Amino acid sequence: MFVLVVSISLLLLLALSGTDLLVSNINSDELSNMGVKRES
Repeated sequence: MFVLVVSISLLLLLALSGTDLLVSNINSDELSNMGVKRES
């Protein structure tokens, strides 16, 4: 049971870091077109 919880949280962390990388790779023009304001 504990191993299951740990593996799920690891997958969630990987998914979150993956989306951060995707967002940082998209240029700011496309982000502003989507209505996403980037905080620096």
